Amino acid sequence: MFNKKKNHRILVVDDDSMNIEILEEILGDTYVLLTASSGEEAIEVAESFRPDLILLDIMMGGIDGYEVCRRIRNNSSLALTKIILVSAKQMLSDRLDGYIAGADEYITKPFDPDELRAKVNVFLRLKFVEEVEKTKSDLISIFSHETKTPLHAIIGFANLIQSNKNLSISDYEAIDYIIKSSRQLLELIEKTILLADLRTNAQLKMDIVDLLKCLEALKKHISLEFDYLDFSILCGSLEKQVLISGNFEMLIMAFSCLIASFSKLHTDSVKISAECIRDNENSSAIIKFSAVGTQVSLKKMDTLFDDYQVEDVLHHGGGHGVGLALLKHIIEIHEGTVSVFNDPKEAFSCFKITLPLLK
Repeated sequence: MFNKKKNHRILVVDDDSMNIEILEEILGDTYVLLTASSGEEAIEVAESFRPDLILLDIMMGGIDGYEVCRRIRNNSSLALTKIILVSAKQMLSDRLDGYIAGADEYITKPFDPDELRAKVNVFLRLKFVEEVEKTKSDLISIFSHETKTPLHAIIGFANLIQSNKNLSISDYEAIDYIIKSSRQLLELIEKTILLADLRTNAQLKMDIVDLLKCLEALKKHISLEFDYLDFSILCGSLEKQVLISGNFEMLIMAFSCLIASFSKLHTDSVKISAECIRDNENSSAIIKFSAVGTQVSLKKMDTLFDDYQVEDVLHHGGGHGVGLALLKHIIEIHEGTVSVFNDPKEAFSCFKITLPLLK
């Protein structure tokens, strides 16, 4: 059956014509339905039909529903297709086998028509959301990669023009502004690419990292990149080593994103301190970054670490963008947590990062 009046496409796979007729009666007036009477036929037509959802019987002649499910899951063009197994097999082991094969849901026969409609609707909505997220991620990735090359050209030619000794002071300053702005945009693009990569492939090479040495390296990095910031490491804890399993470069990146966010919370020079201690009782390392004179507004607290968060898109002048989202992703890959609070008495913001100690 092929009804072209609807938008969502559902592939019904069953070797019993009576079961197919029942499903057509329940769903045929709402969705585009295509049917297949064997696993082999289902795999063949799924490639061209591109169903949003497959209602799949398990016990069929030829390859069974589990194998169909596995082959669908190995097809990258059908990666987002939802699969609901519809079977008379009612054992828990049957359900588990279905989930292991890649099914999203399992419904036993006989089923309630209203429940089937509800579950179909839920998984079609879920697929739509996943498609939107994938499209957004792909567009961001493509835009970011395609923008890097012209930005490098702008910076290169601007540097070449700036080397002309006959430039006036105003011309030199204008070109210097072009270079700095281009570098800021390039840094944003590189962070966006990294954030997108971490969201899709959250794996990092882990080594033994001494967080105190990491903070010392951060201090050197800050002196080069943020010359207007006053950064100090508190040594009150007298720790000699605080060891974790981590990626040194990614932690530096995460901490740098946090330091940059402090500069956006305050327009003047910022005095930042960092303290790292071992919490042996909870087997964790705690790093506290505090910035005198900065306060995170209460209305920002709940969304501060969201991806691409800005306070007001229409009047966005320099929000946190991807920086704090990248910080959160990197810390979570290290199985840690990050939080923020304001100290009303001392008038400063404090970011607290907790990471598991090396076992």
